[in-house]
Amino acid sequence: MKVRVLAKVFEERDHILVWFKGRPILVVKRPEGLYAMDAVCAHMGCALLTEVDGYYAVCPAHKAKYDIRTGEMVERPVVRPEVPCEFEDVRPPLRTYKARISDDGFLDISDF
Repeated sequence: MKVRVLAKVFEERDHILVWFKGRPILVVKRPEGLYAMDAVCAHMGCALLTEVDGYYAVCPAHKAKYDIRTGEMVERPVVRPEVPCEFEDVRPPLRTYKARISDDGFLDISDF
């Protein structure tokens, strides 16, 4: 399914948030290609777009870290008294998607 976003957006930034099948998806450009995964933290539902560091997306609320290649949580949330939350165990990985630039210059996202 084509997402009506011109690939030129990646000339100015290395990650974007798009909507795919009614879900926010984080798309990250790296030298070897594009990675796409659900953009909502499995911990408390916060957006992941605010910080991308290399191959990791970091939740702004409690710093849970996800591998953009697999959707796996690689660092658990930091629970601090000033930002209270509950966290019992690691949730399933975030869903990942295939992402590529189509011949007509648009972002193309599909399920694996």
